[in-house]
Amino acid sequence: MKKLSLLLFFNFLLLTQLPAQEESSRPASPIQGTLGLRNYWMSTSYWEDFKGDFALGQSAFIRLNTQSYKGFSLATRYTVFANLWSSDLLDRDPITGNFNRYEVGLFDVVNPEKTFFGKLEELQLRYDSKKFQAILGRMDINTPFINPQDGRLSPTFIQGLQLNYQLDSKNKFYAYYIHRFSPRSTSQWFGVGESFGLYPVGQSEFGKPSGYRGNTQSEFVTILDWRHQPTKDVAIEVNNTFVDNVSNTLFSQVMKDWRLEGSKNILVSGLQVIVQNGVGNGGNADTLKRFKNPDDLNIVLSARLGVKNPQMQFFASYTRIDGRGRFLSPREWGKDPFFTFIPRERNEGFNQVNAMTLFYQRNFNEQGLQVYSFAGLHFLPDPSNISINKFAFPSYAQWNIGSRYTPQNWGNGLNFHLILMSKINLLQGEVRPQWIYNKVNLFHVNFITNYTLPWS
Repeated sequence: MKKLSLLLFFNFLLLTQLPAQEESSRPASPIQGTLGLRNYWMSTSYWEDFKGDFALGQSAFIRLNTQSYKGFSLATRYTVFANLWSSDLLDRDPITGNFNRYEVGLFDVVNPEKTFFGKLEELQLRYDSKKFQAILGRMDINTPFINPQDGRLSPTFIQGLQLNYQLDSKNKFYAYYIHRFSPRSTSQWFGVGESFGLYPVGQSEFGKPSGYRGNTQSEFVTILDWRHQPTKDVAIEVNNTFVDNVSNTLFSQVMKDWRLEGSKNILVSGLQVIVQNGVGNGGNADTLKRFKNPDDLNIVLSARLGVKNPQMQFFASYTRIDGRGRFLSPREWGKDPFFTFIPRERNEGFNQVNAMTLFYQRNFNEQGLQVYSFAGLHFLPDPSNISINKFAFPSYAQWNIGSRYTPQNWGNGLNFHLILMSKINLLQGEVRPQWIYNKVNLFHVNFITNYTLPWS
């Protein structure tokens, strides 16, 4: 019980702050804060006799920020994590000899034996004016290739400098310099090169386990981002992510809404073009230890077409990954930005990919309820073709059903999220056990409860 004392203290703070919301006459404090709890149930089962797993995780955070003084303010966030109940996540699957992939990500993938730990996720000095913002220190981030990622107990954070400038109502510019990461599902902070390989590394181009973990030489990441909205129905984004000695990725996206006269429906269209090339020696002069082949040139095209209104959204999307070599972006840093992305899987580490997905969401606004579904077909290169299939992943079909519920008349600050996911192998012929475990022919459950309480 000792290891849960700090977590219980956060719970106590949340409960004791509830009555304070009614004291509206009290003068504002120079320090504002947010207290939050996140409870996460996850389980995975397989159609065949592979090792299934489950885990119940809990996190609690406190975030404090000062009032602005001449544009300057300070902010910090500290989070604690606990494994409340789980199967033995340190046990290997008896058939493949591999470790669990999903449930261990609720905690610390680098030190999976940890059942309780804390992390200082934010500590920043901010300056805000009408058109300009600067943030120095530890902070969150949401860009095409470096982002919070899709779920778990706490998102990805970075350390460095962020500059934002709003030229006018139609143009915004963002710039980042990053020299440290604290990826989702880790308890520590890492240098840029150190952060490569914290998640499974897959295979090298030469048929052996990738050797870039602990051997990637990269000191910084820079991001330049321009967002342009010439009209209320058109949005353009151009983003360049440069990873020192590893890669450069240019991302461009155009979104266009088409309003239909006499109808509440809006047609939605989108196009992404992504070009990536290797930089320097790809992370290491030794070809067995590099992350990316510097001769790679990758092109990704992704498109979306659909319809939306206040009650629903429906999208059909397609992605093609082509070019020379593997399209690579460290999974530790974020999910891929493709229109065909479905939570709980990615199409990074491959070439010659064709992905097609459908998405439908129904909103019940008065009840605070959303129900949604993803369905996708992802045709990947043969798992034995290691030069363009880093993770030996077979072609697969994926289906997600989910719902989000935010109580409207009770439980202020409370929300629930349910995700049910299944992936099915589409590969014909021989399918090795290593191509199934952690990958396909499985059923995956997530149930998440969030509670946040602002206070001052």
